[in-house]
Amino acid sequence: MDLKHLDNTLLDGRTKGIPGTAAPFRLGDIGAQGWNVMEEDLPLPLMLLRRSHLDHNAVVFGDYLTAHDLSLAPHGKTTMTPQLFDEQLAHGAWGITAATVQQALVMQHYGVQRILLGNQLIGKSAVASVSAMLHRDPDLAFYCFVDSPAQLALIERHLSAAPPPGPVRVLLEVGVEGGRTGVRTRAEADALAQAIARADPQLIRFAGVAAFEGVVPGIADSADPVAAYAEAVVDIATALPPALLNGLDEFILTGGGSAHFDMMARAFATLSLPVQIRIVLRSGCYITNDSGTYFAAQEIARKDPSRSWSSTLKPALEIWAYVQSRPEPELALLTMGKRDAPYDAGLPVPFARHVPGKGTAPIGPAEIFAMNDQHAFVRLPATSDWQVGDMIGSGISHPCTAFDKWRFLPIVNDAYDVTDGVLTEF
Repeated sequence: MDLKHLDNTLLDGRTKGIPGTAAPFRLGDIGAQGWNVMEEDLPLPLMLLRRSHLDHNAVVFGDYLTAHDLSLAPHGKTTMTPQLFDEQLAHGAWGITAATVQQALVMQHYGVQRILLGNQLIGKSAVASVSAMLHRDPDLAFYCFVDSPAQLALIERHLSAAPPPGPVRVLLEVGVEGGRTGVRTRAEADALAQAIARADPQLIRFAGVAAFEGVVPGIADSADPVAAYAEAVVDIATALPPALLNGLDEFILTGGGSAHFDMMARAFATLSLPVQIRIVLRSGCYITNDSGTYFAAQEIARKDPSRSWSSTLKPALEIWAYVQSRPEPELALLTMGKRDAPYDAGLPVPFARHVPGKGTAPIGPAEIFAMNDQHAFVRLPATSDWQVGDMIGSGISHPCTAFDKWRFLPIVNDAYDVTDGVLTEF
């Protein structure tokens, strides 16, 4: 990927996370600034990425994919960071998944050649944008989800008004009752398959079947609904009209978020068709993981002998903030809030304390129990020795709502020296 102009991006104190005393500098020169987070060289709050943890996760997840003959199109909406897309592709990702056409346009701008829109393509402007993408690069492989003849007809109608040089590749999405998008029954899948077969092959090309298990009802209490859903997806793929497979070089079967990807992959491996099958996981959070929802789900899988996941991913995202007030014996306020850290799938979890000028200190019992826009409320024992000015490091839950709060994130080594930085493009 061509990232040169990102390295040439000028940053200064107007950018969140950059010290106000910094003269404008190129992002590519950030390592030469000599900054260290623990020396208070950067303002807090600060979301950062640990280089060693990013590298660990890339290797561990890559080994899992290789061992199970799986492909990966990580969900780019997690980070919307071209530098991380580049690393994921360099580690063997088959493509990158987008959630919106705008995200897909960002990916194409930086040279991604295989883009999977993990969502319904709908609307005149969106379809015209996809057609324009294909005109800019006829070699681009663009995939999208379809889950109804009505949506398919809209795509075809809008494409007819601005025909692309090659067809849009569609994936029949299978959903679940009470879930999100996707057909609910085999009869609905058959009706949609027939509609795809009738579509203009110059505009629409069938490519396979898609699923997403992360919103299956009941998975908060048990993984059993995921197994049942995965089997239903395979059943529908097995029952597709044979004519729909004619001319396919390979059949894409895609699913797998960041919590139950191993269960989906195991079920998908049972599919047998008279065409080569490529199983594509779309896990987006593996690259950074977290300290909450996904870490807990993967720990459950790792300890279950019936699951194929046995490794450990490390949390690469951390947010650091100051203790700004101890207004009550059992309360501390931190200089971070909902504008800085995710809160939709669990609040940040304090894991480290650094006392400026002195070094690491015990964190003791501490729980963030609420956040406002700019403040985090921490419950402490009355005997806690937290002081105003202490630096508190917290792990986050749900990377998908962490990156979008920051245009710039520094990358640090294990001594918290700033060695690099990334930019987000939401």
